Amino acid sequence: MQDLKTEQDYLKVFHNILENFNAGNKWINKPFEKMVMIPLTNRGQLVQLFIERICSKLSLPIELPKSISGDRATQSPWDLKINGVTFEIKAATEDTNNKFQFNHIRYHRKYDALLCVGISPGELRFRCWTAADVKTNKAGNLVSMEKAANASFKLTKSARELLGFELFKIEIDKIVNSLK
Repeated sequence: MQDLKTEQDYLKVFHNILENFNAGNKWINKPFEKMVMIPLTNRGQLVQLFIERICSKLSLPIELPKSISGDRATQSPWDLKINGVTFEIKAATEDTNNKFQFNHIRYHRKYDALLCVGISPGELRFRCWTAADVKTNKAGNLVSMEKAANASFKLTKSARELLGFELFKIEIDKIVNSLK
């Protein structure tokens, strides 16, 4: 039996266990491997910036939420206005069951549509729904994130339930037109 005398001895044991856990990691050596190294709070910001840039490249007019001082608001009921429609944007990385869990979807927030972006190790997919479709479960079954609480929900989707980004402009236009 090995003696554990120094901090290095403990770190070595931990490292050996860590290597076994990483052995089957589907993100290693894949195009979006760095995504899982980004803190969760920053993943949403990265995806929001991605959506802003592709909207710009697709000539979709966007507006950002503003604070009272006119700066970009960090707290807002919506994340991005696309062609006059307010969108709440949610991002999720593919889990070990090959699903995307879009967390913290809230009924009480004032937004017109929900835009979900799923990131797998080598692919980006999306889907959007009107707020009414979210509230009536037409977007899918929302599950409470807390027992006995009704403030924050998660929506779970598989990759086949999401769309490729080549359809982004078409789907955004559908949502916008359905709300006007």
